[in-house]
Amino acid sequence: MEEDPLLLEDDLLELQELTHQTPYSPYSLHSLFPPHLQAPPHHPYLHHHLPGLRRKRFVVTHSMIEQGRLNMALLINFILAILCINLFFIIVILWSKTLRSSSKHLLIVSVAFADLIQGLFILPIITDLSNKPNADFDCTTFQVARLFADFLIPSITTLGVLALNLDYVLRLVCNAYSEGTSRAVIMCALFVTPWVLSCVLLVPIYVVGVQKVSLYNSFSTCHVVFVGGYARALLVLSYILYGFVLLVLTVVVAVMYLVKREQLGLDVTGERVHAPFDICLASFILVLFYTPIFLFTLLTTEGYLGCTGRDECRTLNWSYTLSLWLMFTKSWVMPMAWFFGRDTLKGIREVFTCC
Repeated sequence: MEEDPLLLEDDLLELQELTHQTPYSPYSLHSLFPPHLQAPPHHPYLHHHLPGLRRKRFVVTHSMIEQGRLNMALLINFILAILCINLFFIIVILWSKTLRSSSKHLLIVSVAFADLIQGLFILPIITDLSNKPNADFDCTTFQVARLFADFLIPSITTLGVLALNLDYVLRLVCNAYSEGTSRAVIMCALFVTPWVLSCVLLVPIYVVGVQKVSLYNSFSTCHVVFVGGYARALLVLSYILYGFVLLVLTVVVAVMYLVKREQLGLDVTGERVHAPFDICLASFILVLFYTPIFLFTLLTTEGYLGCTGRDECRTLNWSYTLSLWLMFTKSWVMPMAWFFGRDTLKGIREVFTCC
């Protein structure tokens, strides 16, 4: 029988005395044993409890694996919701001639495709890992899932929504966005940049960070305690920087519309420039659902909570769990913001009328 991954408080206090380290809470989110707390090879107590410490929650993907063991039905419902909603918008936009000729809706397809990867590949991998005992835990699979779930998908979707806001600004103020060649080049740049930039910036940092701790990785145990600089760089470049820029740009877009709404008509591309309610709503949903988990992770050194009391640690634990589920809720709640776009609703009606 496997040991309980949550150690008792007395056990942890004894562990602190043995390793001469600062207090760790029994409800902390520390799932893996960091290098500076490696057990002395001769001490039987630490050998007995080391596997349990390694199974405690530490990072988003590992936390979701443990949540999957506790809430498998909820995780499966999330997967189905993400697949259905994002596939619906991708199919409708590509089916409708009006929508697929719109720069805005092509960028929506880019964001929806990133969320679709989350529901089609990453969450099923997490579900599969949740069903496996710790002895069958594949470290390589875990690291790939973590790269996408923790960093790449948030980066791509945040930059994708940022591109939607830029597209709206360009349709309002940029004449070059009206010309055929210029418009096509700018549209391609807005579509491709989130994917290319995310991969170019994040993948090398992640690979180097994994290599730094590769000596601690094995088939059954994944050591994911990156060196502090690599962890902070991944967090900042996957969401925190882009999220701040997105929040500012969303406010700018709303103000620009309010200033120019008296002059709005058919723009030079032939598209009707409506109020950016759906774009602003999607932006605020993304910021609202992503910010808690990234702040938790950044401010607590990737998951460790320096709480002192049982009640305080339990509250922080529940807060972390809620922010964790909010992060993945974004992938099926945010797409529903597109229903508030009049041009999107018109395209949906056209598709179902034709059918």
